[in-house]
Amino acid sequence: MRLRHDVLRFPEGKSKAFTLSYDDGVIQDKRLIALFDQYGVKGTFNLNSGAFGQTDQYSHLKVQHSKILKNEVAEIYQNHEIACHTVTHPDLAALPSSAILYEVITDRKNLEELSGRIVRGMAYPFGTFSNTAKEALQASDILYSRTVKSTHNFNLPTDFLEWNPTCHHDDPELLSLAEQFTAQDPANRPRTKLFYVWGHAYEFDNNQNWNVMEDLLKLVSGHDDVWYAPNIQIAEYMESASRLHYSADGMTVFNPTCQDIWMNILDKDYCFKSGETVKIIRD
Repeated sequence: MRLRHDVLRFPEGKSKAFTLSYDDGVIQDKRLIALFDQYGVKGTFNLNSGAFGQTDQYSHLKVQHSKILKNEVAEIYQNHEIACHTVTHPDLAALPSSAILYEVITDRKNLEELSGRIVRGMAYPFGTFSNTAKEALQASDILYSRTVKSTHNFNLPTDFLEWNPTCHHDDPELLSLAEQFTAQDPANRPRTKLFYVWGHAYEFDNNQNWNVMEDLLKLVSGHDDVWYAPNIQIAEYMESASRLHYSADGMTVFNPTCQDIWMNILDKDYCFKSGETVKIIRD
């Protein structure tokens, strides 16, 4: 059985991870990505492949909702993750399985053709979903999908098809959470934390508050104990970690995956290299 004292660590033994997720593929993504690159963080961008080039004026917005062009996708997002947001942005909770499958698989296919990458991530349009939707995503080989339900904590997700973020960037607790996230834990027992911020880049123009993102990035960037990763890398890493094999007494661990996995077991850090079997030493 698994040891009760084992704690997941991120690559290189880091105890914290920071990730961002932005929806709709709007023109403001360009400015946002420039900030991400400046501060050395990684984001995930959830795109509606049926809306490239469209411009809409919604009654609740002061600015237009303008999408990037189809031929810009590969260049704009080249250093960040591209993920699904469905073709037409419907309420998936209201759709039958066949319609959900069309929206997701078609979006995957379109984005993969544009980017030359395999796409396995997603964010639910409007944050709505159902058990039928989750089953359709599994059938579509989607590894994770983000909701819009804020947890206000740094806990690791237990269901990647219902991945709740820490908070939206306009959350009044944002910077307080950032300070909690970056605070130093006891050196011998750092807590594993995942800070997940989401939003829409057009909201910064609409609310005239680009300073919010800059203030956040100044706080969370540049820390040696933080892994800056897009959603998919975190999901894939945790998926690999869940596949570790333990001996009956929990004192031998085999890593059958192609990814090195770090764990803290009995207050000692271990790196289980791909294909390696490790004996746990009890002091």
